[in-house]
Amino acid sequence: MNEQHPFRSLDVVAVSPHPDDAEYGAGSLLAAYAACGHRVTIALMTGGDETRLTEAKSAAAVLGAELVADPTGRDGGLAVTRARVRWLEEHVAAADIVFAPHPDDTHQDHRATAAIVGAALRRSAVGLSWYRTPSSGHTFTPTAFYPVTEHSASVRQRAIEMHRTQSDRAYLRPEHLALKDAWFGWLSGHPAAEPFQVVRHQFAALPVPEDDHRALGARTSAAALGNT
Repeated sequence: MNEQHPFRSLDVVAVSPHPDDAEYGAGSLLAAYAACGHRVTIALMTGGDETRLTEAKSAAAVLGAELVADPTGRDGGLAVTRARVRWLEEHVAAADIVFAPHPDDTHQDHRATAAIVGAALRRSAVGLSWYRTPSSGHTFTPTAFYPVTEHSASVRQRAIEMHRTQSDRAYLRPEHLALKDAWFGWLSGHPAAEPFQVVRHQFAALPVPEDDHRALGARTSAAALGNT
């Protein structure tokens, strides 16, 4: 008989350099956390563009997440500053788990975001995992995988489609995402998966995929992030 654990709501924060990065790298997982009753927040580092900010709010709502945005951040010119570190510190202060882009990335804003996250969590033991972006470097080494279901992929796709100004981006097309999911699924022994590199974890729990927890009929306890 499986041991039943009481449900404990987690505070999950995904730090996103730009609108659409968190959805691309962890959209299925974030949607699953929200569906399981956890609090999910997307912390957007480049919230200075009103059009994209509106799109990001709509995308977060599709995932079941709240959006917070640094209004001083600009696409292509994100710098590591004391003010930005303090802003992020406020939004991860109560977090159980943080997801962010890997430091090895060819996009300067992604590298800056990883540095800001590192500084904001420098005195914290909170769970931290890197997610993959289209520009992640070769040192991104996945050590945990979230099985992507047909349902979670469709939720992620609906969220991505809220970013209408980015509709010409090839990496956001459904066929690209399906290939990405299939590749990391093959690496992890799942039909499809989102990859993560675990830095450290304290609570770091993964919800059971949506199709499974709907069948179970309720919120579920989770498997530890880091188990594949």
